[in-house]
Amino acid sequence: MYGDIIEMGEFVTALENRIGLKSELAKDVARRVLNYFGYGEMIIDNLLDQEDRRLFYFLQDSGFMGTDWDETFLLNGRGWRIFYWKLNTHNIQRYSKKNEEIETDETTGVYDTLPDHMWVREEAI
Repeated sequence: MYGDIIEMGEFVTALENRIGLKSELAKDVARRVLNYFGYGEMIIDNLLDQEDRRLFYFLQDSGFMGTDWDETFLLNGRGWRIFYWKLNTHNIQRYSKKNEEIETDETTGVYDTLPDHMWVREEAI
């Protein structure tokens, strides 16, 4: 699910396709996110300020990111959790394709796959 390198243009296109962001805003969001990740796929949550954390939660809800956590124990026996953010490279690559290129998966309902002409009701004779 995770593991590929995401390029700026690919991420911008995915933001435009999935969320409907205008090009300039999509570039700003992609630049902001990719500046945190660089060539990696995971960052520690402590790096984020509150505004960027809100953006990351929004992107998580949109399928662009995921979270993970680790727990370790301190010398005094207390547990300590470390939270991480991950880019969902599979979804970003999928969303960067043209809509007709996106394959149907478990998130797409059967009614979403029907063409528009199927929704037209004809009058009975």
